[in-house]
Amino acid sequence: MSLQAQTRLLGRFMRDAQRLGFDAVAEPFGAALPLLPRSLARAEVLNRLLREHGIGLAANASVTSVELLDIKSISSNCNNVVIRVDSGSGQGSLPSTLFVKLPSTNLWTRLFCNLLGIWSNECHFYRHAASRVPFPVPKPYVVADRGSRFALVLEDLGASGDLELFTNPDMIAGVSVERAKRCLSAFAALHAEFDGLGIAEREAILPASLHPFRSPTMRALSPLLSRAALGPCHRKAPDLFPQDIVSLYQQALSKYDALLDRWYSEPLTLIHGDSHLGNFFVADDGMGMLDWQAVQWAKGIRDVQYFLINSMREDVLAANEQALIAHYLAELGRHGVTLDGDEAWAQYRAYAFQTLMTSVVSLGLGTMTDMDEVLEVILARSVAAIRRTDFAGW
Repeated sequence: MSLQAQTRLLGRFMRDAQRLGFDAVAEPFGAALPLLPRSLARAEVLNRLLREHGIGLAANASVTSVELLDIKSISSNCNNVVIRVDSGSGQGSLPSTLFVKLPSTNLWTRLFCNLLGIWSNECHFYRHAASRVPFPVPKPYVVADRGSRFALVLEDLGASGDLELFTNPDMIAGVSVERAKRCLSAFAALHAEFDGLGIAEREAILPASLHPFRSPTMRALSPLLSRAALGPCHRKAPDLFPQDIVSLYQQALSKYDALLDRWYSEPLTLIHGDSHLGNFFVADDGMGMLDWQAVQWAKGIRDVQYFLINSMREDVLAANEQALIAHYLAELGRHGVTLDGDEAWAQYRAYAFQTLMTSVVSLGLGTMTDMDEVLEVILARSVAAIRRTDFAGW
């Protein structure tokens, strides 16, 4: 890493640390966003959030009571809770239950997530892009992002009896070909909706400063994290992440700037960015998506390959990969966007390494041991894709 990049990264780290300190001091005076669920579970606190950060008619809502419900929602970086509220009826009234995302209570997790910018990224998405997504996403009622903290009050998907959410065992079992096609159709609709926008239009929707790979901070931090995760990942899963793939990984990182230029050459569109099965839900006959922390401007194929590699069993994907890519391209064409098949496959091969990077960092540096089984399955699928697509040859 260059001295300039090191200096930039250190400066960002220090600024984020100062924001954490400011919020800790400001909290007793009500000048910081709530950190703990019990803080938000007070009518006066939620009403202030609605007035100051409410979306649409929710800004006019007022609650008379808030109750924390004992419904667990596991997250690696957020404190997720479900609340029951009483807001009466009429214009601006809220559903009886709401899903709330708050920052992790772990200090280092908060510092790291602020450095990554993922919470600000998701908040920006819900303010400026969610209403344009052509399939269901959780409806936002409060979107607040201030200092080192954020608060998202969203539609409680679990309250609807006709929605199907996916779990870790579903990820391990793998998605069927038919379900995969439905997900790819959703991607095609999303990518077509944001296709062809100019740089200024894209910046207004989601600024480059929040990009998970291209922002100045992440351009320096991503390869650093990847190198730091190599050893721990290999020691945790030497059979899944063998030495020849470790060597290829190191070789690819030595050309990281060239990879970034290839991944993010024009044209670009809006992608989900963390597009595995666990972030989908079934709504009526279509698919919806949640958890938009990694939303970014990229090539649409990035969503396609990340979903297929992470969410399908290796044997099923190997037998259907080309047909599934062709289905996505046909769906794109149905929405008026043309992508050549050979170019799509070249993009697919190129992005295979980004998917492997995510797997290696998640398993190598992750602390959620209850997720290790899923992460190991995904790592094995990512390594298989590196071999199957001949990324080394690419």
